[in-house]
Amino acid sequence: MARRTTNPITESEPDRDPAPLSQAGRETASVAAARIESVGFLIADVTRLMRKGFDRRVRGLGLTRPQWRVLVYVLQHEGLSQSMLARSMDIERAPLGQLVRALENLRLVRRERSVTDQREWLIYAGEEAHEVMPKLVEAAGWLREVYFQGLSRSEELMLRRLLERMRSNLSYELER
Repeated sequence: MARRTTNPITESEPDRDPAPLSQAGRETASVAAARIESVGFLIADVTRLMRKGFDRRVRGLGLTRPQWRVLVYVLQHEGLSQSMLARSMDIERAPLGQLVRALENLRLVRRERSVTDQREWLIYAGEEAHEVMPKLVEAAGWLREVYFQGLSRSEELMLRRLLERMRSNLSYELER
């Protein structure tokens, strides 16, 4: 499969303002919309395509997107309470409970009662999680190779730093 290394849409004029003013000095609705959220829409579109690519790579595992997302989060943060997991993932508790139950049925996660609060469930990786994880890592590696294609290592690091700063800025503003 031949890989495209350049994209004429994104590489034609990267520093050009995406939307100049119209002749009358007023912006059209589409131009104004482009100014409002061009970076946000781009990030959302890249995220959508990344999820779509990952979904295709892990389709054979029989996991839905929300399930693999919860599984990966649990593997990164084992021992969180179900409530804290829901807050961290920005998911309501009831839908998260259904996802955890489905993953528990597949033996990918397990729930244990908290010793300090018997009303609380703590979530851990299940017996089968370590069998699935290499396949998730392989899919993530393939995806990373695709989305960083044509970027230098320094550009990758710069992108990461910029996105982390944006996340930090937004977290600060939205959580105070």
